[in-house]
Amino acid sequence: MQRSLLCTRLGVALLFSALPLFAAAEDYTTPTEHHEAMTHEVGVWDADVTMWMAPDAEPQKSKAVETNEMLGRMWLMSKFEGEFGGEKFMGRSATGYDPIKKKYFGGWVDTMSPFMVKMEGEYDEDSEILTMMGEGIDCMTGKPIKSKLVTKYQGDDKKTFEMYRQEEGDLSKWLKTMEAK
Repeated sequence: MQRSLLCTRLGVALLFSALPLFAAAEDYTTPTEHHEAMTHEVGVWDADVTMWMAPDAEPQKSKAVETNEMLGRMWLMSKFEGEFGGEKFMGRSATGYDPIKKKYFGGWVDTMSPFMVKMEGEYDEDSEILTMMGEGIDCMTGKPIKSKLVTKYQGDDKKTFEMYRQEEGDLSKWLKTMEAK
């Protein structure tokens, strides 16, 4: 009898000590205003794409389509389809908001690389610019590479996405490699 009473008391004490953890976890199941802001991306976006293979190279131009939808109320799922170098190109991303780090984050994969790019960044409300820093592997060299991904919003139906990579030998300089309007 005493053993059963002791076990019951111990169980109740553990339950009450765990309640703050349940309450904290419950807070993270509710989307924030940052999750809500991602719904602005939902829809089909036609894009004019310009790519630079080298700083002094002639830019390559193409058309693409980005289709975005929300997975529940916390994840923006993106499908990007176009052409690159005369071949069909497809990419996918998932973007969310981390309420603990207070940053946007996500991942990108595409048909030209076997490596995933991990992204993390912040949105500046005053300038309406989302800046994400990416980390991945350069599929041409097999070495780690960093990228900067900048999305500039211009009203409800226009945005410009710019992608930069660090210059070899001078990691303080960023070279523009792509722009999608």
